Amino acid sequence: MKNEPISIYGDGMQTRTFTYVDDTIDTIITIFNKGLLKNDVINIGSDKLMTVLDLAKTIIAITGSKSQIQFLPPLKEGDMTRRQPDNSKMKEILNRELKTLEEGVKILMNDPLFLKLTGTK
Repeated sequence: MKNEPISIYGDGMQTRTFTYVDDTIDTIITIFNKGLLKNDVINIGSDKLMTVLDLAKTIIAITGSKSQIQFLPPLKEGDMTRRQPDNSKMKEILNRELKTLEEGVKILMNDPLFLKLTGTK
């Protein structure tokens, strides 16, 4: 939102899933309040894959930013090319759809605390 360059390590083709923080918090609170998943494992996250490059382009488009994407050398220690959790337990616990990346960015853009912390308007 400040039109600063967005750095991507490598070619940006590595994929990730991005989850809106409220979906994560709602899942954790529901697990705690209902006493679910004792001695069990749960993956928290989205199941929608997106490349890091597409993430940068999407954020630029949603925010109307003039930021340029700058590619940096890949990380020395390497980078996973793909991350995608099995979030079936999370979806079952929430019993609703997760917010999309686009919805989450739009909510964040209008959050007064976020705007204050980032010094954006």
